[in-house]
Amino acid sequence: MKRILLIDDDHITNMLNERIIKYTQVSENVHVCISAQKALNLILDFIDKQESIPEVILLDIRMPIMDGFGFLEEFIKLPEAITSDVKIAMLTSSLEESEKERAFKYKNVVDFINKPLNEVKIREFIKKAETPTKIFFK
Repeated sequence: MKRILLIDDDHITNMLNERIIKYTQVSENVHVCISAQKALNLILDFIDKQESIPEVILLDIRMPIMDGFGFLEEFIKLPEAITSDVKIAMLTSSLEESEKERAFKYKNVVDFINKPLNEVKIREFIKKAETPTKIFFK
């Protein structure tokens, strides 16, 4: 992977997740955003500069102002030619089945990872992200 984007409103969580990703060497670059809106702005900046957007996004569900689902609603409005290969994992402490079901309604969402992130979880997600077919959980 060339780029991974972490979106979480918790600085400590972002710091730990960034370290785990760097330790596992699954990506050349890790971008961190403290809000969904900042993440959308970063993606739009990549698009404006005609740069590749992150291939992988780790997205927290529960954030103030714009939650993970709000991010997904805005993300699907971006040109599909740019976003079609992006794989998203919802990264959450929620165990609500309804949130999992809702997340998988978005075609880019391929995983639902319960916090905390660790080396095994990130490697499993990267394998799913590299698989061309979508993984569904019931």
